[in-house]
Amino acid sequence: MADEEWTTSYCLNKDGFPKLLYATMSRIGLLDHPEYVGREYEEYGTERCEVIIYVGGSKDFPNIGPWVVSTIGFRFEDTYQSVAHKALRYLCQIYERPICHTSMRFFPPLTRDSPVWVARMRTLEGPELCESDSTAVFMSTYLLSLDKQYDRHATHLKKCIRKAEEAENQIRNLQVQLAEAKTQAARAESREATTIEAFKHAEDRHTQQLKNIYLVTRAKRRTLILEGRECLILDGIPVATMEEIQGKIVDTPPAPPPTEASHGISETGSVDGEEILPLTQAPPGDGVCPPSILPEDFSSYEE
Repeated sequence: MADEEWTTSYCLNKDGFPKLLYATMSRIGLLDHPEYVGREYEEYGTERCEVIIYVGGSKDFPNIGPWVVSTIGFRFEDTYQSVAHKALRYLCQIYERPICHTSMRFFPPLTRDSPVWVARMRTLEGPELCESDSTAVFMSTYLLSLDKQYDRHATHLKKCIRKAEEAENQIRNLQVQLAEAKTQAARAESREATTIEAFKHAEDRHTQQLKNIYLVTRAKRRTLILEGRECLILDGIPVATMEEIQGKIVDTPPAPPPTEASHGISETGSVDGEEILPLTQAPPGDGVCPPSILPEDFSSYEE
């Protein structure tokens, strides 16, 4: 059967509860066939099956109208049996008085606290049995025991289904959280790549600015040197000032006083007819020191 397509069937060839339901309806005057409408579908990756039974009204009981019973299972084979069993319980409760005259009077109804059902159970208990047919007594006891076992298994199955549905919901939530985490990780990686690219551009720009500043400073220094200006000297390089250099210069001894012979020097530079040789040393006061008495650091500085 295709998904999401409703199909209609009477389940006349289905053994078990569907056949028993139709036989019971015929005994109490419901001649119309019960109508089964079902569909198979998939919910969150799990196969599901939903079946609905339509039971018509009876001419003998005009005060009781048509009614509907539905249930949800996993496969059609199991869901048909389950919905027919549920419809039998409703039938035994709705048609409680006419069921008393049939063998289905011991079939457990939907609610088991009604006075009629309690009275029926008393006929099967105690030392004095009110039920004359022993076969009906034993078969009813066996049927009720099976029904109790079925109820226990059905309750356990419902708990397991509820846990499975909760697990499926948790899995879907975790999948959503995983998708959100992947999206956030992708966004973070994108932001990281953008930040790295921005840092790279900033570094390149900073390097270019340093290059430009260096080239401008170098050109400016060359221009100042060519113009004869004094360039700035970096800190940490010792430079001797003129005062320190002059303090290191050895004082020149004073010249001797003029002698009497000097008074006889003629304008031509001779004394009493003798020619006077010129001095090889400059007289003090000219501000020039002989190279032989300059300090070594000053000589290198002059060079």
